[in-house]
Amino acid sequence: MSFWIAILLGIVQGITEFLPISSSGHLLILEYIFGVQVDSLLLNVLLHVATLLAVIWFYRKTVWYMIKNPLCRMSKYLLVATLPAVIFVVLFGVLLGDFLSSSEFVGIGFIITAIFLGLAQFIVTRNKKPTPLNWKGVLAMGFSQALALFPGISRSGTTFAFGVTAGMERNTALDFSFLMSIPIIIASLVYELAFSHSAIATTSTHIMSLIVSFVFAFITALLGLKIMQKLVKKISFWWFVPYLIVMGVVIIIWM
Repeated sequence: MSFWIAILLGIVQGITEFLPISSSGHLLILEYIFGVQVDSLLLNVLLHVATLLAVIWFYRKTVWYMIKNPLCRMSKYLLVATLPAVIFVVLFGVLLGDFLSSSEFVGIGFIITAIFLGLAQFIVTRNKKPTPLNWKGVLAMGFSQALALFPGISRSGTTFAFGVTAGMERNTALDFSFLMSIPIIIASLVYELAFSHSAIATTSTHIMSLIVSFVFAFITALLGLKIMQKLVKKISFWWFVPYLIVMGVVIIIWM
């Protein structure tokens, strides 16, 4: 893997992880265009760790508070919100890995994300009294995170959409969506390391490219978090809908 491809993979992973446009779908597009394999175990682990560290750093005050107070309400919220995805993986993990990884399903996932965002934007503009973080919103976002395990469905976009649809205030839903990524990324790392049959290659030929991918994924993940936090109240999520639909159709037809 060349350095330019490594940089590109890191940038795409970092920026699309927290924009509502599906990082897995965009990595598939890169794999198709450049003929590179982006699903090696080591690369997946490094990219996940990079985005995980970015979220932890970005929300370090909240994370530190939960570490000092493990039984606080936010910790309970995150535990409950993570359970649906964990249960789904335990029951249907093989299905996700072997059957739904085709490009057609990724394209469909893009379109589903567009529908979720469109409906959420339609509802949120009519909600004059948004609520703070509550169990109703937590449960809705937890369920939606399980749906986002399907390839091409954006985790951040889907959880945010379900949060605001449940009546939560936009910034609150977005922050919780990002915090939800911490336990689910850790869980996905454990799952990949425990159940993947891929060999972890650590040859000197590729190690520098992997480091480059990691660094750029971390930097651009921080950028993606900052962009979304700044834009969440200023931009309509209708802007993402046509992009996702077009990309979904392109993937289904040509890949």
